[in-house]
Amino acid sequence: MVLEAFSHPEEWDLVNFRLKNELATQNQVRCYINPFLASFDLLVSLAQLYAHKRSIAWVTGASPLLENVQPHFVREGYQIQNIKLLDLIQAADQGQSVIDGLNKDTLFLVFFKDNALTGESFDHQKLEAWAAAKKIFFVLVSHQAESDFQLQPTSFGIKVYASDLTLVFLPERAKLNSSIGAYQNIQWKDQWSESIKKKNIDLQAAIQEWEDSLVQQKWHYKGLRSPQRSLLIFDAVHGQIVVEKLKEKGFSNATSYADCVSQSPKSIRSWIQPEISDQVLRGLISLSFKEARDIPSKELIENIVRDIQTDSEWTFK
Repeated sequence: MVLEAFSHPEEWDLVNFRLKNELATQNQVRCYINPFLASFDLLVSLAQLYAHKRSIAWVTGASPLLENVQPHFVREGYQIQNIKLLDLIQAADQGQSVIDGLNKDTLFLVFFKDNALTGESFDHQKLEAWAAAKKIFFVLVSHQAESDFQLQPTSFGIKVYASDLTLVFLPERAKLNSSIGAYQNIQWKDQWSESIKKKNIDLQAAIQEWEDSLVQQKWHYKGLRSPQRSLLIFDAVHGQIVVEKLKEKGFSNATSYADCVSQSPKSIRSWIQPEISDQVLRGLISLSFKEARDIPSKELIENIVRDIQTDSEWTFK
């Protein structure tokens, strides 16, 4: 009976093969149940294969995905080169001098195509080319299933398609061992076909018009923003209560980050740059949209805020 409880590595291979066919890609494809496992398995496997290279580099300030793998490289004595995303964005030469300044034995550079919180995207093509010219493996990470994902033949990719599906893309001829991939007990799910093929409608114009009509503070974007996402900051009411009220009205696409202040302060503060204040986190909510009907009306937002303020009033007699 014990053997039946074990995972079957061949099942993982079959799922990977089916995903490769669904995507019609030349890259090798590996699936994982979450992006943390995917990033850990890929980066550690690269380090094991090219053990003579003792330096690595990654961009910070856009994602929490490196937090679980960093201790491994610290323990193994690697030279970790942290590159701030803001430094790359603001660089006069678009970051070429940063890439040229990396150690000669740098194994890989991890860059994020988009910000995990805001959804804003950043250009990577030139950085990828400069890294390839220095024989540094380029690892591109995307948190959004709908983003365009084109890789050079020698680059690697990590893409989050759903809460239970993250894919790693390897060069067609790469021979890279996986330490944990086959032991996840992964089985094919029919909804994955829709997740990897869906194309969302560009709602940026509608979202911009809606945001302009609101009095709430909007997020200040530093890159090209997502056409299906909006971040609002409520300064007079608690973001979590706003989200609860929206979900009561059927808008399940709303998320609050207020618990990052009291219950889980590390969930955002440990990685995002520049740092977000407690006041902003308490009032910050994000909304994701698939269709125009997913956008709550201005009147609904105003009524929710008014109701919260009314319920918060104290009357003394």
